[in-house]
Amino acid sequence: MTAITMKRKHRIAEARKIKVRARNKKIAAAAAAGTITALLLANGKAGASSTEYTVKKNDTLYSLAQKHKVTVEQLMEANVLSSDKIVAGQQLLVPDRQHHHEHITYKVKKGDTLYSLAKQYGTTIEEITYINKKDSEQIKIGEKLSLPAGQASSEVGEYYTVVPGDTLWGISHRYGVKPADVEKANELELDMVLIGQNLFIPGEAEVSQAVIIGAVDRFSVEFMDEDQEFVLKVLYGTSELYQKRTGQMVTIIHKNGAVISTY
Repeated sequence: MTAITMKRKHRIAEARKIKVRARNKKIAAAAAAGTITALLLANGKAGASSTEYTVKKNDTLYSLAQKHKVTVEQLMEANVLSSDKIVAGQQLLVPDRQHHHEHITYKVKKGDTLYSLAKQYGTTIEEITYINKKDSEQIKIGEKLSLPAGQASSEVGEYYTVVPGDTLWGISHRYGVKPADVEKANELELDMVLIGQNLFIPGEAEVSQAVIIGAVDRFSVEFMDEDQEFVLKVLYGTSELYQKRTGQMVTIIHKNGAVISTY
């Protein structure tokens, strides 16, 4: 791999970090002002690259993400949502889906998932399934996929969205990272975090495709990956949500035996 390619990959990774850091600073400013309007006004580009949608009965963020070929995370970020709950009549900004015009052919290897490929090539699961006319997120070894060219990232780490009750120490402890490293990675000026803030968790995270077996207790869930059972820690009280999804196949991003996110 040439030095030029490595520099380009590094620039892409840094650009992503800068984007999240800028959003975090806007969240802090909005919280200080005590108004979401301040944040929406600060995010001037939202209106230019988004369309407005009125939530209908039975709509969910997941169904809207599928319909508009974006991710749930993109919808939450565009609308400054701290949870995936929406109600009929609510106005949402739907970010425009980016189209990639140049593609490469990629041969699926052992351990690949659509999530890991989307992360590696700077795109989304929805974009890959759309490009390849796939009806599901299942891929198999040896399968050939079209992926956006020139977007590979060397970024190491994962993003975690802060929820009520979180602290910088608690998040760091959960994922086996020093609080100082999280502060440095996110350029935090204070040792505090805000609900809805995206934090970059430095270090390699694992990606697994597994079936949800069920809740072990209120803070851990059991999964099965290729006939091998394993248990991961989850946020306290959320194991009940996993219990309701028993039998579902999910993609899990986890670190230090704790779930960062699932898809």
